[in-house]
Amino acid sequence: MDKFNIDFSKLDKIMNSPKVYKLADVKDKIEKVAFDIVRFRDNEDTEQLWRVEETVDGPVIVAMYDSDDIVSNSIVSEASQKTHWAAVSDKFANVNVFYKGDPITKFAASEMGIPDSEVGILCKWLPKKLASDHDLRMSLLKDLSESARELLVEKYPEITG
Repeated sequence: MDKFNIDFSKLDKIMNSPKVYKLADVKDKIEKVAFDIVRFRDNEDTEQLWRVEETVDGPVIVAMYDSDDIVSNSIVSEASQKTHWAAVSDKFANVNVFYKGDPITKFAASEMGIPDSEVGILCKWLPKKLASDHDLRMSLLKDLSESARELLVEKYPEITG
């Protein structure tokens, strides 16, 4: 790849995304998250939620996120948020959690009340959350057997930090 060739398509998509859509135009592309909160089905980013509002032109959906936050979260910190954690689902909606390629634990998404259709979102969200949330990491480690936890901490002491 030429070092002077830069692909701005991702930045352009984020910067030029509309903040308001007519509800009738996107009704088949959205799903309800809460009472009047929706999200696009093809967008796995759970921070990009939309609110249904009534206007004189009819119902519309309005972005509940700030485009500046999206730029900073998805482009600037995407490179800095590389994590050693990974989460992979299998065909039975079980989530396998790995740290630096080593298997840590496995759990059924249904045990946590997560529907099978949301397992992909969970697998995308979980590694970033484990990397940044100490309490979640400790909760995950607490569920391991004592011998497994000791071996893991011995091999990766930074995991408890």
